[in-house]
Amino acid sequence: FSLPGMGLYLVRALEVRDFPIIQSVVLLIAFAFALVNLIVDLLYGFIDPRIRQS
Repeated sequence: FSLPGMGLYLVRALEVRDFPIIQSVVLLIAFAFALVNLIVDLLYGFIDPRIRQS
């Protein structure tokens, strides 16, 4: 877990007030969150048959 990643990149961008990087990282996180939610919603219908009927 000591590899630098998006979190460290975002923190450094916040320190120097690099707004395009901040916007890009926040947009990427929001897109990933929405995509994961969509996948979970679709898979939940396959797992629980009661959801498919309603």
